[in-house]
Amino acid sequence: MVNAGHFIDSEFPARFRALIPAALKAAYAAVDDLYKTEVILQVRSALAEKGHAIHWAVDHQIERLLKTLKLPFDYRWVLYERPTGEYLQIRLPTSTMSISQLPNPTNVPRHAFFRHNRALNNAPFLNFPEFDNELQITGLPHLILAHGYQNLSFAYVGLPHWSNAEWIYRTPNLLKTPHLVVSDESKVEASDVEAVVTLRDELSRWARDNANDE
Repeated sequence: MVNAGHFIDSEFPARFRALIPAALKAAYAAVDDLYKTEVILQVRSALAEKGHAIHWAVDHQIERLLKTLKLPFDYRWVLYERPTGEYLQIRLPTSTMSISQLPNPTNVPRHAFFRHNRALNNAPFLNFPEFDNELQITGLPHLILAHGYQNLSFAYVGLPHWSNAEWIYRTPNLLKTPHLVVSDESKVEASDVEAVVTLRDELSRWARDNANDE
C-alpha cells in the first residue's frame, strides 16, 4: 500500500501548500467587504447563501495562482456529472484536485457524482491486496482542497475514500502550518519513497495510454 501522505507531499508539496492560506484569507476578506458595502446582500436569503460567494472568491484566488504560475500546474473547468455548472480541476503531475467547502474539518464533502467517480481512483491507497497490481489503476487519484464554509478556521488537502464516508488521509491544518515551506518533505523511509515513485510511474503510464479519458 502506498502511503497517502507521502503521495500528497510529492504531488502538491509544502512549498505550494504554503500559498493556500493567504489565498483563502484574501477570498474570505473580499466577500466580507462585499457584504458590508452592498445593501442587497444584507437580506437574510443572501446572508444564508454567503457560502456561494466564498466559493466563487476562492476559485478566483486559486485560478490567479495558477495563471501566474505560482502554482505551476495545468487546470481546466469541468462540467459536473449532472451538467448544472462547472468546477475548477487542478491537474497535478499524476493526480487531479478540486476544491470543497466543509462545515467543519472532520466532515467529508457531501456526495457528488464527479467527486465519487474521481475518488474511485484512490484505491491504491487502501490496504487491499488486489490493488497491488498496476492493472487495477483505472484513473488518476483525486485530491480535495477543503476549507471552512462561512468562517475560515481550517484548510487542508485530503485524499477522500470512495465511500464519501471518510478520508483516507488529510494534511494538518494549512492555516496553522505555513512555516512548512522551509522543507517539502519530512524524513521518509526509502521503501515509502520507492512505493510512491513506482505508483507515480504507473499513473504516468496510464495517463499516456488513456490520454482521452481524463
